Amino acid sequence: MLRRVLTAFLLLPGFAVAQDDPPTNSQTQEEATQTPLLRGLSIVDAEIQNNALDLAPDADAPVTTTPPAGTDLAAIFNRAQLAYATEDFETAYVHARNAASGGHAQAATLAGLIHENEEIAEASDQAAMRWYRRAADQNEPVALFRLGRMAASGRGGLLPNEARGYFQRSAQAGNTDAMLAYAMILKASPVPQDAPFALEWAERAASQGNIEAMFQLAQMFDVWERGPQDPAEAREWYLSAAENNHAEAALQAGLMAAAGEGGDEDPVLALALIRQSAEAGFAPAMGQYGLMLHSGWNGAEPDRASATEWFAQGAVGGDAEARYLYALALATGDGVERDLVRAYYWTLMAEYEMDGSPASNTDRRRLQAQLENHLTSTEAEQVRSQIAAYRAR
Repeated sequence: MLRRVLTAFLLLPGFAVAQDDPPTNSQTQEEATQTPLLRGLSIVDAEIQNNALDLAPDADAPVTTTPPAGTDLAAIFNRAQLAYATEDFETAYVHARNAASGGHAQAATLAGLIHENEEIAEASDQAAMRWYRRAADQNEPVALFRLGRMAASGRGGLLPNEARGYFQRSAQAGNTDAMLAYAMILKASPVPQDAPFALEWAERAASQGNIEAMFQLAQMFDVWERGPQDPAEAREWYLSAAENNHAEAALQAGLMAAAGEGGDEDPVLALALIRQSAEAGFAPAMGQYGLMLHSGWNGAEPDRASATEWFAQGAVGGDAEARYLYALALATGDGVERDLVRAYYWTLMAEYEMDGSPASNTDRRRLQAQLENHLTSTEAEQVRSQIAAYRAR
């Protein structure tokens, strides 16, 4: 994650940062978003639902052969979707398999989803792959995308190097999730000629409303070494994603507005965006919003107690910067009751970023040394033991 941060307004006199209670249930946030399973499949209106409910043959009859000529495959598929929506997966699979056996591509995709997500007793990745391939033979976009995901994970006997081809075909067939997946593969490619196509496919997905694509496109304009390095475009796409409640995009757009990067400096917008990100639960934004409250952003009255509460939330959320800021507040008694033992705990917890990489913060190391000079050896050792136990989990 891009570490664009506000200038810290807290100083290190004889002590530094602050912290919160040891994170008993602390969890690191993940950016991975889940794709709705039925995205791209048909929406069933009320009239079709009624017709499907009256459809013969018997819904409970097992399907072992191709439906007779003239069978309404679309109606059978609608019935499969209705059963799936009510979590009657066995019935959904019977109908999906029936329609798929007659050549209905989306029904084959649904049959694959039921297997991939282990929603029936006999589910298997191999069966999912076979159903998806049946649909992919008709260039069905969702099936191609799911095959790409399975290949990327090495599931169903597929190989990771097959993912690119499936994502490309799905993207070309119009699936926006696949457009983004294909763009990210191209972005990671060592082949220089792939870079402009990565940007193109990310922009296609973003322009069609894919929120994560908006954020990833902004990153390409912002910090990608092979990208256009266009702060104005980056800021616009961060704002577009933020308007669709993308928490990290809101933080980045807010920090750009605060610094006047990629456009005019706008302290009001900056505060609103960073607050939005913090209130959405994005830990890195919590520390940044706390800094704004602590400093009295844009002429407001400083609110150090509220600032420290946000530092604490960000600390528990796993952000190294917020952990350091909370430790500093605890060490100095700034907005919270002074507590050197807890300050030491959070100072040590701030040693690593959320992704496990070491945090490069010389002020943190200075604070650690100062606290070690004020704690007894027993107190310091107890905290180090707590940290070791937490990291061993």
